Amino acid sequence: MSDLHWGQTMTEAYRFISAGTAHTFAFNFPPDKVVFNNLTKWTATAGGDPVSVWFRDQTTTAHAFQQTVIDSSAGASFNFKDATTNGFTVANTAGGAPAYRALISGVTQADPCVITTVADHGYQTNQIVRITDLGDVGVTDRGMGQLNNNRYGIIVLSDTTFSIYDVTTGEPIDSTSYTAWVAGGRVDLESRVISLNNPQQFPYLVTPYVPTPFVYNPITYQLTAGTDVMQSDGDEFLIEVYKWGAVYDLGDLVT
Repeated sequence: MSDLHWGQTMTEAYRFISAGTAHTFAFNFPPDKVVFNNLTKWTATAGGDPVSVWFRDQTTTAHAFQQTVIDSSAGASFNFKDATTNGFTVANTAGGAPAYRALISGVTQADPCVITTVADHGYQTNQIVRITDLGDVGVTDRGMGQLNNNRYGIIVLSDTTFSIYDVTTGEPIDSTSYTAWVAGGRVDLESRVISLNNPQQFPYLVTPYVPTPFVYNPITYQLTAGTDVMQSDGDEFLIEVYKWGAVYDLGDLVT
């Protein structure tokens, strides 16, 4: 769902009665902010925590930003605190579609040519990629200009490596005489499907081949709320879940 609404602000809300124990909640999109409102504690005596907040990339694991009901006569009390042990923990499941773009961290002068990516590429054997941002880019020669802006089939070797072959002939690319890779480069995935003869069973006429389907492993977006957030058995909660359309980092403002 989140992939279809990328760039849009999204919200949803949930109500529940707490069991007083940690609980993992699943959402319909990757949230940027989640607010747990303990409606029971809104009118509680001093020390209650009616509001617990989680921010993506801002909240340390097991922490929760909380607003506390204070006794106005207690000078050492504070309205806001950071619960450090039983707060929120991201619990997303693994999966998702490939990133479609991957940064290159190495290209071999070998037969076949092998490309290494900075992070897991998520590609599958026999998909088609285009190699870009290699060779002379105007500032420095990044090497492997012979590969630049060309389309290749790939054979996946590991999560971060694959060899390349000519999409017309099927022959592996021999890069032993190519200009040595220096730095940079990018891989763009052009195909979203796998060629039908992957893998091909032998003999073909006797045993029909079975195509390898395109893999999409959906992510479940989850957040675990610890006991500091869930508080007492029987407490009534309202959760507010937000995904922002854009977040702009303005850096360190000098003036």
